[in-house]
Amino acid sequence: MTKASSIHDRDIDVDVQTVEVTSIDAESIEMEVKAKEVALLLCKTYPDHPWMVGWAPGMTLVVKHMAGDARYGYTIDGGRSFSAKDLAHTAMLAGGELLERMGMTRGRWNGEFGNQYQLD
Repeated sequence: MTKASSIHDRDIDVDVQTVEVTSIDAESIEMEVKAKEVALLLCKTYPDHPWMVGWAPGMTLVVKHMAGDARYGYTIDGGRSFSAKDLAHTAMLAGGELLERMGMTRGRWNGEFGNQYQLD
């Protein structure tokens, strides 16, 4: 069973929505926490962009920009032991890479949709 949840950050005006797994599976709990951290960081670093951060089996974080082609994203090995600083840096690189491949500028989103992903 899942339920919607959100977290708010006092430093910026952002509402990070998540879908919580209500099982007590240790992997799901850990990955949900990491997904929220990455989503919040992306919202702070690249404001107003429509980010989606989820996880897949095997402790893989999946970062997508919802104004682009949903078939493409950036994966982060969530099972790796990251310090908070390393996870934040990797998430920032993920967001920047997706924006660059869509031909979008970094910084606040202007509401325009990105170009086709450049895969080379």
